[in-house]
Amino acid sequence: YIIPFISFDVIKELENRIKQFLITYNSTTFTKISNKWNLNLIGFVSYYRESCLNCHNFFKLVSHLEEKIQVKIKISLNSKMPSRFPPVLFYAPRELGGLGMLSISNPFIPDTDLRYSLNNHIRNNESFYERFKIQLIPSLLNYLFDWEYEFLESRKIWTEYLVRKFQNNKNLSFEDLRDLWDKGIPRINTLFQKDRHSLAFDHGWRIRFDMKKYKCLKFDPFWWTNIKHDGKLWSLNKYRKDIIQILGGVENILEHTLFKGTYFSSWEGLFWEKISGFEQFYKTKNLSNAQRYGLNQIPNRRFVLWWSTTINRGNVYIGFRIQLDLTGIFMYGKIPTLKISLIQIFRSHLWQKIHESVTIDISKNLDKNMELLDIL
Repeated sequence: YIIPFISFDVIKELENRIKQFLITYNSTTFTKISNKWNLNLIGFVSYYRESCLNCHNFFKLVSHLEEKIQVKIKISLNSKMPSRFPPVLFYAPRELGGLGMLSISNPFIPDTDLRYSLNNHIRNNESFYERFKIQLIPSLLNYLFDWEYEFLESRKIWTEYLVRKFQNNKNLSFEDLRDLWDKGIPRINTLFQKDRHSLAFDHGWRIRFDMKKYKCLKFDPFWWTNIKHDGKLWSLNKYRKDIIQILGGVENILEHTLFKGTYFSSWEGLFWEKISGFEQFYKTKNLSNAQRYGLNQIPNRRFVLWWSTTINRGNVYIGFRIQLDLTGIFMYGKIPTLKISLIQIFRSHLWQKIHESVTIDISKNLDKNMELLDIL
């Protein structure tokens, strides 16, 4: 039995690719950085699969690169304090305001970041070991099957498909193949594409995809597959559910954010991945580098403001605290991005006006109900 492993040259190629986009992406958005990381990681891991498990150098490198990605984001916010940036910022799903980063290095989740979890009230009845067991971000490798299993399973799936087709003597629908839909190589769902008839004549497509690297400067992490021909050979639905659960559930994640300050009834109405009309308008314009840099800062400021309750923590710098002019907000340490956002929000003495309007409303209600409240 041959133990599969990854060669040193391939690992070095991955390292150079990640370092290259870290150098070139100086003024880009945090979501673009995490997107690039996710694409490279999925493309690499879903190709090598079981080979990754037998390669210590690969795990060591990916852990190092993952840390460098996060340091890149931290430096752009003028801080590298670990307490400012818990794992929830990087690994929480996009729709909850996080960066949705994927991981195979099992980062540790501090217990203090799970204090709002719904499971905390159960802990009194747990044993000492269960109460203090370490919570880790799940590895992406746990959600991908080995190639050997994939091919053996594929043979069974396609045999089952042919049996059902022969028994029914008709074109099978989605309901007939629901349990086989995302299985097999190629996936069963590729039979239901619009251009499935023309794809049957697309011979040699895999070789053409591989040869693209000699004529295209841009690297494609999925050079070895095509979703139209093979289907999607990986699924991250369960990974996403497990990430939310391990981070303490939706409620615990939102406790780290400004969600309660928005007074939204549900987090689903926030539309985090939807860019604003202002950004969309200027995206197609011819902008200078300085203007493009400023436009890229809008999503980053939105991200920092959303997580400001966690990033602007009081336990980061003991004794270093400043109050923003004309507001009651305290800043712990220097975070220019957050400071600019807060100053813009509370410009034109807005903080004072809010307090005045609240005070006037309370006074009016007291005047109306003086007799009921026995106020002389």
